[in-house]
Amino acid sequence: VLDEVLWEAGLDPSTVPEEGSIDKRNETKVSMLKGKSAEVIQKVISRLEFTPGARLVCHALKRLGFRLAILTNVGIKSVAEHVKRELGMDYVICRDLEVDGGLLTGKYKGELTDVRFRKADLLKLMAEREGIDYRNVILIGEEVSLLSAARAREATETFGPNVYFNSNKLKDLTITLYLLGFNGSDVRALRKRRSFQDVAADALVAVVPPGKRFKVTVSARTRDPGQLQRILAPLTAGKQDMQIATVSQCTLEDGGMCAGFDFRVLKHEPEELLKELLFACQKEGFQVLGSGLVPIETTDPLASMRRRYVITVVQKPQITAASLSTIFSNLAKNKVNLVHIERLSVHEMAALQFTVNLPVGLDPGTFSTELLDASRTLGVDIAFQKDDVDRWMRRLVVFDMDSTLIQQEVIDELAKIAGVEKEVSEITELAMNGQMDFFQSLKQRVALLKGHDAEKLFGAVKANLIYTPGAKKLCSTLRRLGYKMAVISGGFLPVAREVQKHLGLDYAFANTLEVDETTGLLTGFTSGPVVTPQRKRALLATIADVEGCELQQTIAVGDGANDIPMLQAAGLGIAFCAKPKVQEVSKFRINQKDLSTVLFLIGVSEHAADRLSSGDSSADGREMKM
Repeated sequence: VLDEVLWEAGLDPSTVPEEGSIDKRNETKVSMLKGKSAEVIQKVISRLEFTPGARLVCHALKRLGFRLAILTNVGIKSVAEHVKRELGMDYVICRDLEVDGGLLTGKYKGELTDVRFRKADLLKLMAEREGIDYRNVILIGEEVSLLSAARAREATETFGPNVYFNSNKLKDLTITLYLLGFNGSDVRALRKRRSFQDVAADALVAVVPPGKRFKVTVSARTRDPGQLQRILAPLTAGKQDMQIATVSQCTLEDGGMCAGFDFRVLKHEPEELLKELLFACQKEGFQVLGSGLVPIETTDPLASMRRRYVITVVQKPQITAASLSTIFSNLAKNKVNLVHIERLSVHEMAALQFTVNLPVGLDPGTFSTELLDASRTLGVDIAFQKDDVDRWMRRLVVFDMDSTLIQQEVIDELAKIAGVEKEVSEITELAMNGQMDFFQSLKQRVALLKGHDAEKLFGAVKANLIYTPGAKKLCSTLRRLGYKMAVISGGFLPVAREVQKHLGLDYAFANTLEVDETTGLLTGFTSGPVVTPQRKRALLATIADVEGCELQQTIAVGDGANDIPMLQAAGLGIAFCAKPKVQEVSKFRINQKDLSTVLFLIGVSEHAADRLSSGDSSADGREMKM
């Protein structure tokens, strides 16, 4: 950018000697601008071109909940601020040029003009401000490549991934999404959601070149470093016209491995290369499970990705052979291709995730219904959802409180202390099963508490709360993953605040009981707006709006009929150990009495959850273990 300003001012930046550090060269360039009109900067801004893919990358990372920053030692802050506004960045830290009377002075602006900031220090400050672990800070650019060996080592050991990018060499910033774990289908879906003016980014859509293909599948009894490189060496030596279209590898339970390759040959005869590969496999002790020439496909290479789904299976203490047999039979009957199986649980095989491709013609809704029927018959939780970028873009989780985050119904606990337990329990049961209007049920139950000391009642309830197994682990893991969390309860605010504090939630909404200011006794009425089923849904949407995310990016968890509107509005609505009426209308259900099971539905394994939650110092022994 500084060079562009020099060109606009009629100066040649190439006249600056290459000797010395980058900072010294930049200072020399700044001094060349002395006496030039500051308007040259605005002219550069008016013709500024963003790197292809920049808008897409920033939009995707923002939807994932990332905070974005520009850090540069080049002193043109107005340009950096323009980029910040256009791309929706959160921070811009940059030196600025001094202007006097509309003319550039050839110096940096500010009192400490001779002090250059260290980016590492600023990265740490921003991470501290945002409550982010240093290892979760990602650097994109060529910063590390420009550092001394000692500084580069410090950066790689202190911060997270360093993604090298230079727009003069790589042309399209979208490549960083692939390096961060997105696949081609994800990137295409992101591009379709908004109108990005990225011509080069559109060019990334695969165009199959003419040529021939051959596929090879091999296995080995052991896994040794470099074994795949050795069998591929004969194919890569001097053969620039050969491409690896696809490669996949899996580990076998006996310590061996299996790998599959899909090669595309543009000029050479594929038969010759196939022979070389088979000879290398034999020499290295690989068993060839299959090989042969295949025709070049002219169909969309991402078509199968658009019919890819994830099936999560949870059964405790462990998934039975009968359950697996029924699920596999269901897949086979519907000709569903099983792409990948991942074990999510650690100690017992209690949770598995199947990645599958649905055949053309199979309706996902019909297949989901069949899985639900199997779930009810087997007593196993089965969740079926699209394997797309939306799964990884969820940012807000909203919980019901009673019989969800805690095992009690707060109104029943209050009634027990007040001596009206039987009457209140009967009304509560009718309301939770959807047999009585929630507002009327609340009104009747609250009236029964009239005349009791509010502080004593709530103090006794808060002292005896029993948290649902897995609640603490779930919330601490979600917090470390950057989720925002809320409790929205038809119960009462003093208890909701206690639950919020204990679990580290960000928001708490519940009903308020009116208290006589003179006596401190309950009046038998509520104060303020009542948290009805419709208000639960409205509060979900409101919090999502405040947090800058869409409803599709939210998760709701509840058990009662008053949670139904909230569960149906969320991107992932989970009926947790719910009443029959709630289970009937919910797409996702968990009947294992462990809230941490929710993590399996968002793709977090037990091993990953243990690592994340172990770093949370707020663990509390009050969580009940099953």
